[in-house]
Amino acid sequence: MKEYVHRYEQLANKPVKFLLLMKKTPVQKKIELLDNIKCNFNKEISISDILNLLVEIKITEAGKRQVRNEHLFRLLKGAILNIKHVYVTNLYHGGHISFVTSDRLWVSDGRSLILTNSKGNNLHHLSDASEYYGVHTVNSAGELIYVDKDWNINKLSVDNTTKSTLIKRTDLWEPWCICHSASSRDLLVMMRYDTRNPAITLSDVKVIRYNSTLQPIQTVQYHRTGKPLYHDPVYITVNRNGDIVVSDIWNGVVVTDREGKYRFTYTGPPEGLSFGIFMPCGICVDTLLNILLSGRLDQTIQMINKDGLFLSILSTKQDGMVEPLGLGYDEENHLVWFGSGKTNRLCVYRHIERQDYLA
Repeated sequence: MKEYVHRYEQLANKPVKFLLLMKKTPVQKKIELLDNIKCNFNKEISISDILNLLVEIKITEAGKRQVRNEHLFRLLKGAILNIKHVYVTNLYHGGHISFVTSDRLWVSDGRSLILTNSKGNNLHHLSDASEYYGVHTVNSAGELIYVDKDWNINKLSVDNTTKSTLIKRTDLWEPWCICHSASSRDLLVMMRYDTRNPAITLSDVKVIRYNSTLQPIQTVQYHRTGKPLYHDPVYITVNRNGDIVVSDIWNGVVVTDREGKYRFTYTGPPEGLSFGIFMPCGICVDTLLNILLSGRLDQTIQMINKDGLFLSILSTKQDGMVEPLGLGYDEENHLVWFGSGKTNRLCVYRHIERQDYLA
């Protein structure tokens, strides 16, 4: 089938030539008989043989045929840096990035939340967003969800005209960073006990999952040993396999599965590849389930796989990196955007390409 598809793609605009090619050089058919098939094809097939085969057929729910991403894409040997730079007007620095479309993204800098396009033009801005980092996300409808200065979680309509409160703060728990899961339509909120309370402890940090009707359905807070999972989280995201990925300044990148069970903690690259103190900040995930993260102190962009195995350092200070903070992944074009803690410049690079036969 792949050979037919490849030939068709090469001759899609020449159907007659394609049909002639198929007639002259047909794809060789290979018939493999399974061990559990009892029919003898060297003699006449009886009706009972056919019936015996038919009753073994299991009906499964029909689904859309698709090729898994690991067959469609592959990692480049080295990231192609500096595809372009985007300077966002009125932006102090790129603290966090949330994509609406490939040409529309929200960027925050602690002072304001700006909707910009791929050219850096301001399309809209909000001044009531929280000053912290991972405080906004975009849902499947393209609506902005963000934490305001009063620690309420609000939603802004796609046309930027209607604002509503989704989750109102009612106690001393503050939403610290948020993420919308496109697959489950859930909203994951990293909650932290009021930081103005001097009695704050390590256990005063937790992830709450809200379903599409904004009902809390899950709490992730402790390791299976009973110890707290999180200490000082700054960003949260959800991988395509359902894993909850949190960047914790002092703990590292903490990953739990869909049910909230601890999987692993990434605490930096292997010995000999370190560029300084590892302090994870911005995080995002790509189409291959890899986790990309920015190290603010060592000024690197690093990549690990879904199981926490170090893959590569995509960029360093020598590449022009200046305190990388926010990371965002353009799902349509498979580009990674990162913001700096020192400038209004957003950098764009590519680390994935489509396989040649499907390019």
